[in-house]
Amino acid sequence: MLDSTVNEKVWDFLLSGGVFMAFIATCSFVAIAVSIHRALTLKWKSIIPVYLRSNLHRCGDLFAKGEASTLLADLKRSDSPVGRIGRIAVSPEYKTRESASEAAEATAREQMVRLENGMGVLEVVITIAPLLGLLGTVSGLVSVFATLGAQSGDPDPTLIAAGIAVALNTTIAGLVVAVITVILHSYFTRRLERVAARLEVIAGHLVNEFYKHGGPALYPAEGQVAGTELQPDAELVEAIEHSGAESKRSDFLP
Repeated sequence: MLDSTVNEKVWDFLLSGGVFMAFIATCSFVAIAVSIHRALTLKWKSIIPVYLRSNLHRCGDLFAKGEASTLLADLKRSDSPVGRIGRIAVSPEYKTRESASEAAEATAREQMVRLENGMGVLEVVITIAPLLGLLGTVSGLVSVFATLGAQSGDPDPTLIAAGIAVALNTTIAGLVVAVITVILHSYFTRRLERVAARLEVIAGHLVNEFYKHGGPALYPAEGQVAGTELQPDAELVEAIEHSGAESKRSDFLP
């Protein structure tokens, strides 16, 4: 348990900044919430589900045995980034390696945009937290000097120093929030770079193995997978519908 005097000092520190300290505290809460969400979203288990890894490891063997339908069915059941990219990479709808590669790369870029959600919020916090601190300090200094100007006689230097010290509290708080958020932003940026590189390798590997073993000819019949008629990808359909309204173990897995 923290000493009661410590709690009082912290509380006094927060109250000394007034409304600007409240804004800075809000920024800190937002940064923490976004960071927790990013940490959960960018876990490798969320990017590449464990139950998919076995088939991804031996995708070449599956294709060689004519079991491409098994891998495609598993990929279609997954809502993870690698599942969405993988089912495009091994889709029988693309007749050439080039068209499949382009479609997989486009899907990978779309998934990276989704994974980057929230990074802009952290950038905003990094920018405005120090500015809010500086604004709070300036506002506090104005109040201090206005009070001194209204007093008659010589002002007490100790009162001036105490007032300036209190006014600087918001600058300290703003800088602390910004520094911590910069560290988190840098970590997640590096994490996203690693995820992007891994997804690119996985997509390229799947496309190469798929077309090396026959491509769409691996499936039972054109437009059929394991006796079931292929349906258009739900995300592709949704994107098209909204486009008018809105202008052995390989080393490619972690």
